[in-house]
Amino acid sequence: MKVLVVGGGIIGCATAYELAKAGCQVTVFERATAGAEASSAAAGLLAPLGDSTDTNFAQLALASWRLYPGVVRELQERTGIDVEYVTRGTIYPMSATQTRRDAEAWAVNKEFGVEVLEGGDVQALEPALSPKIRHAIFVKGDHWLNNQRLVLAYAQAAAAAGVELNTGCNVSHLILEGGRVRGLVTEGERVDGDAVLLAAGAWSSELMAPLGSPLRIEPRRGQMIALAHVPPVLTYCVHGEAYMAPRPSGELVVGATVERAGFQRVVTAEGIAGLLRAAIELVPSLRELPIARTWCGFRPWAPDSLPVLGPWPGVDGLFVATGHFRNGILLAPITARLMTDWITIGQPSIAVKDFLPDRFIRRGAR
Repeated sequence: MKVLVVGGGIIGCATAYELAKAGCQVTVFERATAGAEASSAAAGLLAPLGDSTDTNFAQLALASWRLYPGVVRELQERTGIDVEYVTRGTIYPMSATQTRRDAEAWAVNKEFGVEVLEGGDVQALEPALSPKIRHAIFVKGDHWLNNQRLVLAYAQAAAAAGVELNTGCNVSHLILEGGRVRGLVTEGERVDGDAVLLAAGAWSSELMAPLGSPLRIEPRRGQMIALAHVPPVLTYCVHGEAYMAPRPSGELVVGATVERAGFQRVVTAEGIAGLLRAAIELVPSLRELPIARTWCGFRPWAPDSLPVLGPWPGVDGLFVATGHFRNGILLAPITARLMTDWITIGQPSIAVKDFLPDRFIRRGAR
């Protein structure tokens, strides 16, 4: 089977790799460079516990989190790339009320080793935290990694598996004939395929609009900061109003804004000041660290904030994997497995009703 993947971010590269392992002939078309957009606007947090632990989304996130140790080993064996996978856990500073409520809910997942920290126990675990923080939850099972290296590893592993990766290659439109997608047009050239996977992130709606699609994926700009972190100030990831992830390479990544700013590719004084203010309030000594770099990317947001996964109704051979919003890195392994199952054997391996693209068509008909 010949599969054309539109989008070379973390979702496109991960799925292309899995498809190639399944025996497909895969070509990826990326308008910029691999991982240049939403995949870079992240700190690489692998933290699946959220407001609720019993939703389909929570189960999807947990399934992907469980895949990561094997994925990291496999990618390093195949590419030699160290993705800086860290398994020390995350500290969540909270109010006393939040701590009791969330700790009780999160503790249901025994494999995460949830602990409540109070009083001096907070600073005993992470001395750099502000003495004003008297309540926190420590989640040992939260992990993090270098997301830029992860995308590179997936891209190289895919290429080694036979995937053709075309960067700087803009797809203008899809080709539909007789109710089936037959291929796409890029740089004025028609490319035929048996299936097309649309994984173009925040740009997905542009390609779907000519089909009369109700799919509305919008960009949400995320601004990020990297502080020079040598010698390290933090041992653990800290997640409050801002999140901070210390990387073995010597950076402390601080993020991230969530802004409805269209495709304005700018880093703003307000955005960076807000991140720094929130980070320094949690860890006062950060004010002394130099800023190594700042950047931004565009996360794909769907109206219900859930990913859009599965076959597009009414068009044979067309599949969609987009709308991951702030969870693209976490959900990459499970998305790649699910989309590969759909494309090659016709059905996913876990419940996905909440994420099917036909939910937008059903709502539009009401």
